[in-house]
Amino acid sequence: MAFVGLRHPVFAPVTSETDGTEPVYGSGVVIGRAMTADISFKRADTALYADDVAVDADNSITGGTVTLGTDDVGDEAAEVMLGDTATKDGEIAESCAPTPYGGFGYMRVRRLKGVTSYIGYWLYKVQFARGDESAKTKGESLEWQTPTLSGTILGVYPDESGEPRCRIRKSFAKASEAEAWLDARAKITAAGS
Repeated sequence: MAFVGLRHPVFAPVTSETDGTEPVYGSGVVIGRAMTADISFKRADTALYADDVAVDADNSITGGTVTLGTDDVGDEAAEVMLGDTATKDGEIAESCAPTPYGGFGYMRVRRLKGVTSYIGYWLYKVQFARGDESAKTKGESLEWQTPTLSGTILGVYPDESGEPRCRIRKSFAKASEAEAWLDARAKITAAGS
């Protein structure tokens, strides 16, 4: 697959979770405008040796990480993803507590044999953390300073198969269809986006 774009990162907090069904999500948010999304899966990567050779192997996914770069993480997104709260005098209190679990989605733009399609991805359960911060003064040439969030990918048992899953995807002919699919998964309404 040849990809040429990244769009529409969304997050929705997990409100309840029961093995055998997908997690239930609360109202979600569009995080910002996507710049980068680096997904890295951790694997068991073990082999069973017998008679001096590897006879079986397990390369199952055991978790992973996501690093998300956006143009901005607004106050509403920080509240939902990181547990920040607005105080009565308009200040934002940044939480030091563990952040909530949530579903995370994004769209990739794919071009193959001259045809453009849009792939929606949904990670069932991610726990994001505020990224490290570095500030610089404006010099002779402007250097953009944008936020990065790091997340831990966790597995869930979303159906009766008993197989753990970490992500699903769906292909669409139009960007608006992929965006609507992500918004529906994250419970984002037109008024709430």
